Amino acid sequence: MNQVEISYEELEQEFLKALADLGSEDFGSERGVVATSQDGHVNARRMRLLSDGFTLYGWTHSYTRKVEQIRTNPNVSVVVEYIQIDGVASVKGNPTDEPKFLEIFRKKLPHRYDNMVKRWKTLGDRNVIKIIPKRIAIMKYADPEASIEQGLYMLNVDERKAYRFGGQVFNANHNDAPAYWNTPFL
Repeated sequence: MNQVEISYEELEQEFLKALADLGSEDFGSERGVVATSQDGHVNARRMRLLSDGFTLYGWTHSYTRKVEQIRTNPNVSVVVEYIQIDGVASVKGNPTDEPKFLEIFRKKLPHRYDNMVKRWKTLGDRNVIKIIPKRIAIMKYADPEASIEQGLYMLNVDERKAYRFGGQVFNANHNDAPAYWNTPFL
């Protein structure tokens, strides 16, 4: 597979722009799919997410499988629209005890803020999930109507490097398209 290093700053800005409204009412889809794993079992579920730059936040019940799995194996994968984010998650406290989360929630969902804070205080059994990305990727298309792939664009956030994999125009049945799952990562 052809790999070319490209401008980190340009791709970074493109991804930041795409994720800027995640969680707000202005974003077309306020939820992403979060995949966690433990003991060889992978679970994926929709989850409402908020973005602060590349850092993602969500909230959930304290007793969920995802909380247990993140505590055992913090490596997660998230899909939002056509963007895949692989990163490391951590389980934080109740949303009312997490000032940064509350700040982002108030900014993105101001009309829901007071009601949700009351609920979180009353229920108590909620945790914030914080996801720090390691890799962010998207498959870009030369011709979106025909689904002809142009290449996989990937940021390695820790190394501040950006790459394009592929780059040639592939046939319409994708027999010669690069395999995303073979792309080295963590």
